[in-house]
Amino acid sequence: MIKYYLLIAAVVFVIFLYNTIMFRKNEKKKLMEKIRNNWGKFPKREYSFDEFLKITYNYQKHSKGKFVVDDITWNDLNMDEIFKLINNTYSSAGEEYLYKMLRLPVFEKEELEKREALIKVFENSEDDSVMFQEIFAKLGRTKKISLSEFLDKLSEVKRQGNLIHYFCSLLFVAAVVLLFVSPVAGIFAFLAMLIFNIGIYYKKKRDVDCYFICFKYLIDMIICTEKIVEVNISGVEEYTKRLKESLEKIKGIKKGSFLISMNGNSGSLGEIIMEYIRMIFHVDIIKFNKMTETVVKHGCDIENMFEILGKIESSMAVASFRKALNYYCIPKFSKERTFDIEEIYHPLISNPVTNDIKENISVLLTGSNASGKSTFLKTIAINSILAQTIFTCTAKKYVSCFFKVFTSMALRDDLSKNESYFMVEIKSLKRIIDAVETDIPVLCFVDEVLRGTNTIERISASSHILEYISRQNVFCFAATHDIELTNILDGVYSNYHFTEKVKDDDVLFDYKLFKGRAVSRNAIKLLKVIGFDSEIINNAEKMAEIFTKEGEWVTFKNPNEGIII
Repeated sequence: MIKYYLLIAAVVFVIFLYNTIMFRKNEKKKLMEKIRNNWGKFPKREYSFDEFLKITYNYQKHSKGKFVVDDITWNDLNMDEIFKLINNTYSSAGEEYLYKMLRLPVFEKEELEKREALIKVFENSEDDSVMFQEIFAKLGRTKKISLSEFLDKLSEVKRQGNLIHYFCSLLFVAAVVLLFVSPVAGIFAFLAMLIFNIGIYYKKKRDVDCYFICFKYLIDMIICTEKIVEVNISGVEEYTKRLKESLEKIKGIKKGSFLISMNGNSGSLGEIIMEYIRMIFHVDIIKFNKMTETVVKHGCDIENMFEILGKIESSMAVASFRKALNYYCIPKFSKERTFDIEEIYHPLISNPVTNDIKENISVLLTGSNASGKSTFLKTIAINSILAQTIFTCTAKKYVSCFFKVFTSMALRDDLSKNESYFMVEIKSLKRIIDAVETDIPVLCFVDEVLRGTNTIERISASSHILEYISRQNVFCFAATHDIELTNILDGVYSNYHFTEKVKDDDVLFDYKLFKGRAVSRNAIKLLKVIGFDSEIINNAEKMAEIFTKEGEWVTFKNPNEGIII
């Protein structure tokens, strides 16, 4: 009978083991299919506000004392969406490093070429990329705070000794032994030590419990690193060597980590038993304190490991991004303040119109509403940032020098600071002027200079601001509706424009860039297309025509009788 029950138990165990193995095998297969299907495509992941907040932590940590793409520029260019377009990563290490990289442009060609060499490894081998991404997927993303912040929290842990925990364990063992020597005294000693040990346990555990989850992610990162260094891929040796060096110093953290409960109670019998062992013998706190010693001693190695893992995975994301693009080019950097660009396009537009430009002085853009001025400014600005971060441009050719990129475009009044639009605008322009230095030129993009004030002062002030900027170490792209500026700044700025065609009472745009100043206007035409009353349209056209000829505005007789024409 016993043999019969043992046989049943054995069969049940084998079935359970088989199902577990098959489940894991199917999960791995699904993950590999997902990774392979997503390779070379733009990610469709949704982000919450909190997710974006934790992704930015690593950038903020490393931004002090460095040039950064500031918040105004980042938001003007909708760079969050650009980041999402590139972010085909599966771990916090990768996406946090990618975000930091996009916010911190570099000004050394050698650093960009090192990034390019790593990107090319994965661009040339989809199989290697998929294999690596599976490893990073198992590391995964943190849920509430960034992985970088978790690692920082570990460095905050106060180092504590284990003497009191060894003493508690020893006394408890002594009480158990006393049970066999003197049962009555042993029972009292056993109960006393049980209560005492559990009390000390929860008192000490309360101080460090919040850090246990940090160790979980650290251990996951160590496991990820172990798998990465086992893979022998040409072109990644420099990084795997550095990972091995750091791993050697901290791999002891992983040993015995099962003693620490880091996933919450599973409810299993084994976990319940283990939890009592922890309360009585304090094995998790003892292990935690030993881990803390290693973390404090080798914090730089842990940071180094995090950075290298992030660099490797973000390089795979860039390789995937390149494959998803219609085409791209590797930027070339000259020593002169110049632009030589062919067939450049905006990466967020699905069917973009491409444009060329070759200039060595600042550019003034004119053109009618909705003709493409702002989009062109953003296209150049975004590609300037991508050139100096991921060494990739959405163009057939891109030649320029290294720039510090600033924009002043999608501004709005700041009610929280009680600042008008004009005040926000002039502060935005002032920060650009303040950023000028002799070493690295500034590349700035200004959309509608001083639009927040009256026409006379706007033209006067904006012409002098733009002229002053042109004499500094600045290459400026400015868009304006003020045709007067094209004459005032002629020779100081090169004039370019966008235009439109009117067909069947409709306004059509080709979004192509042309040399010279704009000669057409379309604001009144657009009113007609939208369906405004013909009286408004006709009178407005006549009024504009009179002003063009005579240089003076006609006046209204009274509010009810219309305009004198």
